[in-house]
Amino acid sequence: MFIHSTLILFVTSTVLLFLYLNRIQPHYFIDEAFHIPQTLRYCAWNFTEWDPKITTLPGLYLITTAILSPFNLCNIIYIRCVNLIGTCINLYLIYNIIKENCKSNKMDRWSNWLILVSAYNITLFPPLYFWCFFYYTDVASVNTVLLMLLLHQRKHMKMSAFAGLIAVVIRQTNIIWLSFLAVEHVLDLFDYKMEQPVPPRSLNTPMHFHLIWKRMIYEFRKGLLSFIKFLLQICGSLLPYITICLMFIAFVVWNKGIVIGDRSAHVATIHVCQIFYFSAFVSLFSWPYAVLHWRTSLRFLRQHWILMSSVVALITVVIRFNTLVHPYVLADNRHYWFYVWNRLIGRYTACRYLLVPVYCASLFAMSRNISHLRFLTQINYMICVCMVLIPQLLVEPRYFILPYIFYRLNIERPRKWQICLESLTTLAVNLAQFFIFANKVFYWEDQPYAQRISW
Repeated sequence: MFIHSTLILFVTSTVLLFLYLNRIQPHYFIDEAFHIPQTLRYCAWNFTEWDPKITTLPGLYLITTAILSPFNLCNIIYIRCVNLIGTCINLYLIYNIIKENCKSNKMDRWSNWLILVSAYNITLFPPLYFWCFFYYTDVASVNTVLLMLLLHQRKHMKMSAFAGLIAVVIRQTNIIWLSFLAVEHVLDLFDYKMEQPVPPRSLNTPMHFHLIWKRMIYEFRKGLLSFIKFLLQICGSLLPYITICLMFIAFVVWNKGIVIGDRSAHVATIHVCQIFYFSAFVSLFSWPYAVLHWRTSLRFLRQHWILMSSVVALITVVIRFNTLVHPYVLADNRHYWFYVWNRLIGRYTACRYLLVPVYCASLFAMSRNISHLRFLTQINYMICVCMVLIPQLLVEPRYFILPYIFYRLNIERPRKWQICLESLTTLAVNLAQFFIFANKVFYWEDQPYAQRISW
């Protein structure tokens, strides 16, 4: 009964909000000016004309055309509806992923309630939920990556890889999350082949790497033929993932880069400060899970002050020499980061360094919240986050969505008060963002329509 009532409330409120936002913003919103006309071309069976301003592959446009074109529903409202449906799909996928994560524990009545509320919190994650009302690639990208993750959890490797292929066709950087799951599959195989059951405490420490290495040595000592057979067995089980990765490499070679269309705005760089911004971003939305570790971080600082002093010095040096800014941030006042940068971080140099303790505490809390995972899974996640964020010059909260979701899905079983406070935070931020969007209206000289503020 509770599940049905909350689902009705979620769908009804989301649809009503969708209708309201479409009434006050009936025209293209920011990048919709590229996405929607391209979809309309596809709906008209024009697959040869391409807007060079678009930098992602046409997966979203193809999916939308396949859904709407047979019913002759290709207009701005129905095109936006595709992401509205995608939000409901996100809720279903997240709920089932959390259930899979909890299978090892007995799920009583409270556990089912906790899983459901957690699923709502992640689905309503403000930077993701906002874009379900407009035609961007984020919702569809999250759909396919979550589907890939759920199929991976249920050991449907071929279907998981196929979902990964669709995810990459929607957004190229999703190849990183496909690679993440491929590595996890290898780790699962090694864990399965361990000679004897391994204590869980050994798996979430560097001892996990030692156990993997020990297993490799054991297979090698059995003989070269046996070792080759062992490697071929692993490669065989990874074949669906390897195939997609090879296809992606072929595309990059043919395209001479990952980005298609206008590459000038997406030149690869080294922007380490992205990790610091992401850590603060995570602590903002998941503070109920971080607050428990802030006091621990102070105790850790007292016990390991030399190490922490080195970390603080390193972060300070990175901020000094690697604080970069994209031209869009300086010019585009339709995004929150424009105001954060131009009124705080970019305007006052001291502000950059005053945030160092926030970055340290946030990174420490993040590491503690995933410390129950396998050690190499933690390393795998960190590497993937770095690969997604560091090459990006533009600081864009949309880029943080999938790294945040993977982090949030892997936080160890939360407490009731944490879930409740997370819900209140999520609802408050969503309320504030839609209030600002509806009421803060301004105009650009070269644009005929009203402009608004978003993520």
